[in-house]
Amino acid sequence: MGAQSHPDHDKVKMTFECTPDERAYIKMLAAKARMNLSDFLLSYLRNDFPKKPNKKTLSSMKELDEGGGIRCTSIDDFWEQMGIDPNA
Repeated sequence: MGAQSHPDHDKVKMTFECTPDERAYIKMLAAKARMNLSDFLLSYLRNDFPKKPNKKTLSSMKELDEGGGIRCTSIDDFWEQMGIDPNA
């Protein structure tokens, strides 16, 4: 699976591998649901997205609001602060 950002908007393009038969089946299911492929696949995944921040996240947000912690200005800044190479 891969991801590619689009400078025009706040979305990224993702790709994944499957067989031609699997793709055809997924496209048929999406068409039956009157959705495009992206909306169809995301409709299953969104059920597992967090609905609200957990206690640790709320505590970290409060810390930032009070002037503590480390504030990142971009996702690249975040990876650098974490000492992680996202392209590794």
